[in-house]
Amino acid sequence: MRKLLTVMLALVLSVSVSGFAACGKDEGGKFTFYAPDGAPALAIAKFIKENENFGEEFEFSYSVVSSDKIGGIMQKGTGDFIIMPVNAASKLYKADADNPYKMVSVLTHGNLYVMSKGENTIESLKGKVVGVIGQGLVPDLTFKYVLKKAGIEYVVSDSVENDKVALRYFASASDLIPMLKQGKITTGLLPEPAATKLTSMDSSYSVRIDLQSAYDAEKQAYPQAVLMVKSSVLEKNPNLTDKIEKAFEDVSHWLYENYLQAAEAVAGALAEGVTPSLTEDNLNADVIDNCKIYWQSAADAKNDVTAYINAIREIGETAANAVTDEFFAK
Repeated sequence: MRKLLTVMLALVLSVSVSGFAACGKDEGGKFTFYAPDGAPALAIAKFIKENENFGEEFEFSYSVVSSDKIGGIMQKGTGDFIIMPVNAASKLYKADADNPYKMVSVLTHGNLYVMSKGENTIESLKGKVVGVIGQGLVPDLTFKYVLKKAGIEYVVSDSVENDKVALRYFASASDLIPMLKQGKITTGLLPEPAATKLTSMDSSYSVRIDLQSAYDAEKQAYPQAVLMVKSSVLEKNPNLTDKIEKAFEDVSHWLYENYLQAAEAVAGALAEGVTPSLTEDNLNADVIDNCKIYWQSAADAKNDVTAYINAIREIGETAANAVTDEFFAK
């Protein structure tokens, strides 16, 4: 009997210890971190490469997906941390009413540039056809708002219309660049790194208008991609956001010094079958600078985000949802 009790006690202790260990791992947790390919993914390239866990007993799984997939991840509540275009975030953050996402920070602050061989002011675009990507999305909406702010009319057309700006849409930068290179269109709105790629292919093209400066001459930026975090994660881990912010302090410097490693890290985290937009051929220090990657807390960015969302809603009411205090992390 004593031997039987000893065996049973050993089993109980074994189960208790393993259960405690499992509980410890659960408390530490495994979190998923998603970003769309391009400049937003660059923001976490250092974390991907270094398997960053922010000094906590957490395991982070980093994934980069094509830009058209990132909305579905938030809508399904798949990711704990998600970098999203701010307008899409405003629409989807309450997809799960019981566990909504909160905006923790702005990470990218605009990477759009009007490329041409001559036109260098918004006014000079009158009577021109401008190639634009992302119809109905951030590039298109921001450009239209800048035109509207300058009092310039625009139309969707393949041909010039007097003093109006004719917008000719392209599915992607890779579709627009050949048209610019061949001279079939002379002006185009491109994001980085596509803008730099164009100048490397045809040096007669250059950045003529920095759309960020055209949007806000003082700040030379607008809130583009934001970090959204599940409210339950924030509630259970109140110090985690501060640690992530601390880790972002040297991200820009690291990217300047290690842009090739950044491209490699992002490519390694890409979903299978997705062609990386960032490569050693199109990424350099100038591109990093033009992507305007830096941390701006929710508290500091609140007014800018609200103003930007209101601005693009002037262009199209369905472009974003108006946000209130509940959108922002405390």
